[in-house]
Amino acid sequence: MPVTGERHIVVAAEPPDRAIAMDSITHANGEYGPGDVLIGASFAGIVAVQFAARYRPKAVIAHDCGIGLDGAGVNGLWFLDGAGIPAAAIDSASARIADGVDMWDRGVISVANHWARLLGVGPGMPVRDAVAGFFAWDGVPWADEAPREHRSVVGSAGGRPIVAVDSIRFALPEDRGAVVCVGSHGGRTAAAYALEIMPAGFISSDGGVGRDDSGINGLAILGEAGIAAAAVSVASARIGEGNSTYQDGVISFVNEIARERGVRAGDPARSAAKAMANGATVR
Repeated sequence: MPVTGERHIVVAAEPPDRAIAMDSITHANGEYGPGDVLIGASFAGIVAVQFAARYRPKAVIAHDCGIGLDGAGVNGLWFLDGAGIPAAAIDSASARIADGVDMWDRGVISVANHWARLLGVGPGMPVRDAVAGFFAWDGVPWADEAPREHRSVVGSAGGRPIVAVDSIRFALPEDRGAVVCVGSHGGRTAAAYALEIMPAGFISSDGGVGRDDSGINGLAILGEAGIAAAAVSVASARIGEGNSTYQDGVISFVNEIARERGVRAGDPARSAAKAMANGATVR
């Protein structure tokens, strides 16, 4: 499966309704979003689902990514409740993170919001059945705000800034050569966005690891590009909050480049970020 590129696949349709499978919920747009049931293989936190809510979809299905600290992996479901949008999250052990088609094929619902439950969608239900329930929804969503963007410089080491962003989508070209601590999972879609900016280091959530290690398989992809990368346990830091990744996170997985710079599982993310910066070569 390619690392880059956006897939928008119509996996079910009952005109005028259709269900769109995407490898990231952030791939929603004006063509694939308004009035659609969106199956997006991101975590179901606020920072992720806001990308979809602005297009007023009929419903949203994302990943629970292990639910994580303070329920941050699914707190976007309640945000969507307030926007009048039925939404649910699947158990990330049931289908791969960053693979929307696999969600459609194998995903099993673990958490549903109020509007979804009114439609009979609940834990244990296959995604295919949940989509059928969502097609019956005739409510009108009222969300129209743009996603909140949070980016801050939280430290420095070795002459390189350490930057925290709630989503890798919020990183900037000027973050090239920095160490970036993100609230995103560490799957292949996150890696694709990181490769666009080429940081010296990358620290993400492990997203609960997920089926086929899909919450962390981007670490190896970044390693192939010479980027030190690691993930923190989703139980240690709030997924969707880059500051929590940096301040609270405890490293759970590392790639070989990060290991060469002295980063190990069990390290605080703060010290891991500094080790990545101090050991980086000039780009």
